[in-house]
Amino acid sequence: MNWTETIEMLNYLTESNYLCAAGAILAFALLLILLVRRQPKKIVAYQTENGRVMVCRSAIVELIRTSCEQLDDIAKPIVKIKVKGKTTHFDVRIQLKSGGRLRDIEQTLQGHLRQNLTENLGIENLGQINIVASGFKSGRIQASSPITSKEQTAEPVLEIDESAEPNSTAALKETLEKKPL
Repeated sequence: MNWTETIEMLNYLTESNYLCAAGAILAFALLLILLVRRQPKKIVAYQTENGRVMVCRSAIVELIRTSCEQLDDIAKPIVKIKVKGKTTHFDVRIQLKSGGRLRDIEQTLQGHLRQNLTENLGIENLGQINIVASGFKSGRIQASSPITSKEQTAEPVLEIDESAEPNSTAALKETLEKKPL
């Protein structure tokens, strides 16, 4: 197959029938992706003989956000919920504030969330609670000179005794003896 035959084959694909079919396939693929990736609006907390008890996604997100607000080292939590079978999994994306230690925050937050989701909302089939550090929020930077950043050195302050004569060596000696360095 040479170059001319390849161009002729591609010209057939630009006909309206082929373009419509390609557009329909692309729209169907996009629809499938959106349906698979969308967040559930309600999650089954537990089931009784009378029926299922559901929890709204917004209630779960609010509980997770208020839990994150209680920790000083976390900012801007984003919650993603995945339901696989009967098990509900959570991805909590957080930004660490300056001074926050991810290991400590992860243990505290996962334990707190697991307890609140099971006790308060009654979610029985709780899966993984993944904590994802999505950023770092730095604290305020204070300007400092290179000399004072390592050690604070005390500079002697020279005061002049105004009762003595000006330009007097004795007055200067007397002032230096009164002030220890």
